[in-house]
Amino acid sequence: MFGTDIAQKHQVSEARFRDFLAEAERQRSVNIALEARERTRRAGISEARAVVATLLLRAGSWLMPEEAPDACNRPVALLRTGQ
Repeated sequence: MFGTDIAQKHQVSEARFRDFLAEAERQRSVNIALEARERTRRAGISEARAVVATLLLRAGSWLMPEEAPDACNRPVALLRTGQ
């Protein structure tokens, strides 16, 4: 009985090993197929990125205009209290 138990465990282990190898081969085939397909960019994401970039540029030009008015070019006077 002891010998047959060992033989059955060995057969189960071999069957599991074959299943693992088959699953690994299927996963490898899927990975190869996914890598081989052509990557397409989704238009929605590209358009959203363009809109966000445009809004950021507009906000940046509004916050830091290239030509500041003369009032902004004067040095800031420090107020000294107590003198």
